[in-house]
Amino acid sequence: MISAIQKSWPFLSIALLIALIVSIFFYPSASGWLSVVLLISSLGMAIFFITQKHLSSYKQGQITCLKFIRNILLDILGLLLTIGAASYLGGMAGVWASNYGLWTGFAVGMIIGFAGALGVRSIWGRMLKVVQV
Repeated sequence: MISAIQKSWPFLSIALLIALIVSIFFYPSASGWLSVVLLISSLGMAIFFITQKHLSSYKQGQITCLKFIRNILLDILGLLLTIGAASYLGGMAGVWASNYGLWTGFAVGMIIGFAGALGVRSIWGRMLKVVQV
């Protein structure tokens, strides 16, 4: 079952994202709920995959239960920090650049959000190499 979820998840995620983009233009009232469903399902699957990543070393006895839980929580914290940095930096840059046009604000917000998330994720990854076993 896990392999079926891992194989079908990208297609489901892309379908939900396309539905969100289409709903923005044709059904704006449904966009809010659809974005919440997409965000919750994406975070749920990310947590599921993070748990699966550390589960094999725990089952083999390479790490203790405490280290297993610590590694999962550190990975989830890194994911949330990355999402938070992308949202905050992209939003701030988008608002600032929207003075020059809507599409300019959108493009600058996406680029700055991506760059901020990439920076936070690389710093967090270096920190995790030191902490995790």
